[in-house]
Amino acid sequence: MNFSQKLYSSAGVVFPAFGTIAVLASSGLIDPYLAYVATSWIIFGLLGLSLDIVWGRGGLLSLGQTAFYGLGGYFGSVIAINMAPVTGNTLIWSLPAGAAFGALSAAALGYIIFYARMGSLQSTILSYTFTLLLLVLTQTFRLDVGDAVIGGDNGMSNIPGFVLGFGSAAEALTPNSAFATVVVIAAVLYFFTRWLMRSTFGRIVNCVRIDSQKTELLGYDVRKYQLLNFAYAGAIAGIAGAMFGAWSNYLNPSVFSVSEAISVPIFVLVGGLGTLAGPFLGALIIGGLSFWLGGGSVGGQTTLILGLILVLLVMYLQNGMLGGLTLVWKKFLPDSNEAARLAGAVQIDTDVLEGILKDAADHAGPAKDVSSTNLFKQFGGVIPVNKISRHFTTGRPYSIIGPNGAGKSSFLKTCVGIYKPEGGKVQLGDEDITRSQIFDRVKKGLGVKNQKPQVYGELTVLENLWVAAFSRTRNDADALVICNKILGMLGFEKQSGVEASALSHGQQQWLDIGMVLCLAPRVVFLDEPAAGMTNEETRELSLLVRTLAKHTTVVVVEHDMEFVRTLEGHVTVLHQGKVFAEGDIQTVRANERVLDIYLGRREHV
Repeated sequence: MNFSQKLYSSAGVVFPAFGTIAVLASSGLIDPYLAYVATSWIIFGLLGLSLDIVWGRGGLLSLGQTAFYGLGGYFGSVIAINMAPVTGNTLIWSLPAGAAFGALSAAALGYIIFYARMGSLQSTILSYTFTLLLLVLTQTFRLDVGDAVIGGDNGMSNIPGFVLGFGSAAEALTPNSAFATVVVIAAVLYFFTRWLMRSTFGRIVNCVRIDSQKTELLGYDVRKYQLLNFAYAGAIAGIAGAMFGAWSNYLNPSVFSVSEAISVPIFVLVGGLGTLAGPFLGALIIGGLSFWLGGGSVGGQTTLILGLILVLLVMYLQNGMLGGLTLVWKKFLPDSNEAARLAGAVQIDTDVLEGILKDAADHAGPAKDVSSTNLFKQFGGVIPVNKISRHFTTGRPYSIIGPNGAGKSSFLKTCVGIYKPEGGKVQLGDEDITRSQIFDRVKKGLGVKNQKPQVYGELTVLENLWVAAFSRTRNDADALVICNKILGMLGFEKQSGVEASALSHGQQQWLDIGMVLCLAPRVVFLDEPAAGMTNEETRELSLLVRTLAKHTTVVVVEHDMEFVRTLEGHVTVLHQGKVFAEGDIQTVRANERVLDIYLGRREHV
């Protein structure tokens, strides 16, 4: 990595750190009223950060961040009102209380969203509905909690401001000092969040956003990661709400309003989705424009002009200000994907593959049988899997063939757990896994490559393999050892730093297979692995499958009859969701009934 690339990777630290220092240096010099107003911009930026964690990194557009923001504000302020007279300092009470209540409320909503496996649209609607329900509830809700009075539509007043000192004589900070305090708190939370998103946890969250099904097929409990990420974002929003209460000394139900809920995504979009620093920039831009335009310099057309500016920003800078700067910067960096275009055909190193498979057997145990008994799957009036009973064991490859619509992929997906069966059972070894979750089946030894290559296009080849290997080892160093072995086996050493999206379709197929091998599976399902490969690559794939079958149980779903012939294994023909014929490839090819279903004849069928 050259100097420019290192500088680019560290930009998320260098520029925010420089900006924080510059703002703190000028905080004592600016007008107190401007410092007071600018404090709210930093708070809104922190609220935007909570959405960027969920949306930019987690892939879910949540319109419930203002709900956690408001709940954190109310709860933190109630604690501060009652405890500040005892200690003087307010933030030691309001910030932890706001974070806790924001996280708990986010976890409760997130549990419903993620464990019910709601789609993106349904999740967004539910989060928005949750916010609106709180708006209605708080307008009529009245409660006295010690010295704190929640007065429904009248809101809650007498919230203590920013007090850092201790004792009864401690005084609230001046606007300039409060501004500096909020900047420091926001900076600490930003840098911690950036560290978290670059940690193993954040990397897995990012993979869930790119392809949640693939991440689960690698053995990760994606719902757990989604829930934890959502709860953390709720904690950030709760802290922002508690600081807003201290800034305004007053809270009312308007914090749950529609305009507040919609403004947060605007901060993120203007600054840059997924950048983490972008929401702060977006809040500063919008807040600064509103402050300047609100001064009457444009004849009272503040809303119109602000709206036009926002439309132009979204239209011409699709990933916001920071996203636009990133695109410009990347033009001056070397093309790291050039190696993908210069790569030759993949050649499997069987000696390395044998070593990988023997090492996997030593660590993960011997190969396991997999079987289905009267497996049944129905979609309305269509029955793609109609009481199929099969038993697969190690020693030779198994191929499942049949015409389009025969139920081949549906049978595989039902065995894997992507489809839940209505009847029958699936066994892995002696264990019934019919009702097991996908990630649990993978942990028990099942490896799956679906019909289309599933790779993380935004990540490099090495990073794709690392995500798979780490699922098995849970150790960074051990995962890298496995990655290097797979890279050597595939001959992908020069492509390790290439983004997966730059690979050809055939290379992506190989990378997907390599990710499966990183898991050391005891049973491997391959759905049309030869699709998009050249004749030379298909021959290498046949060699890989035959070598793999010596050490594990291998089941291949395929259309390419010539490829199936080279596997020299057992062939099962499916038709209309049922087992139609079976035997070796020569026997199947000589079966006139099989030819009939492939050619559409009705002579024997």
